[in-house]
Amino acid sequence: MSSPLTVCVTGASSGIGLELTKQFLARGDKVLVLVRTAMSSATKVDVLSSLSGDLSIVTGADVASDSLKGVLAASTAISNLESIDLLIHNAGSYNATRSMGMEMFSDQTLSNISTDRMLAAFQVNTLGPLRVQQALQDKLKPGSKVCVISTGMSSIADNGSGGHTAYRVSKAAVNMLAKGMSCELKEKGISVICFNPGMVQTEFGPGATALKNGMGAKPVDKTCACIIKGCDKMTIEDSGQFWTVNKETYEPEIFTAGW
Repeated sequence: MSSPLTVCVTGASSGIGLELTKQFLARGDKVLVLVRTAMSSATKVDVLSSLSGDLSIVTGADVASDSLKGVLAASTAISNLESIDLLIHNAGSYNATRSMGMEMFSDQTLSNISTDRMLAAFQVNTLGPLRVQQALQDKLKPGSKVCVISTGMSSIADNGSGGHTAYRVSKAAVNMLAKGMSCELKEKGISVICFNPGMVQTEFGPGATALKNGMGAKPVDKTCACIIKGCDKMTIEDSGQFWTVNKETYEPEIFTAGW
């Protein structure tokens, strides 16, 4: 990019959010991150606070709670911002708990899924981006961009196995939310896309080792570089689309079933 951007990333204490933050800072962008805590819930290590660059950290920002609006309204880091060039809705959860390991998948089968688990996933994955978007909408100006980190598992056409019910359904719902946002914000000159990062080596879900060795997950740095490239090239004409990281070339492209 020709000049530094002001970027806001949710859920940046670990995984994709943390790597996106590192890469934006490395190229000289101003980054505002919204986190419950700067410490990773998976590793219990705070890497975020040690990063160098123009970084502001807003803690206590729980996207799953209606208290979020008040937390963001009270933040001087946010009130001092003139505008946000790029808002990335990254905070998400597989099952809205901090449980780890392969056993976490068992409660999302048709026979085991509960309404409580479904609602908890919606609070994070669907209503979380809605809460953040509403709270920060006034900071978005003509030319601003919004990227919702989704998943290929939210694709109805790509679902050939079932399972993962709360995750799939809550992410499919956020895709529709993003599509609606793209329609309503287009007249304001604000573009919105969803982005499937694919299977990535992070502590998300069963953990980086299981994701890499058992599921063929891809490096988080290459994945995030592709997401950033996609956000850079996105235009208002692309608004409303569902993009993906090409797992061979690491280039951004339109998502199609069969990823």
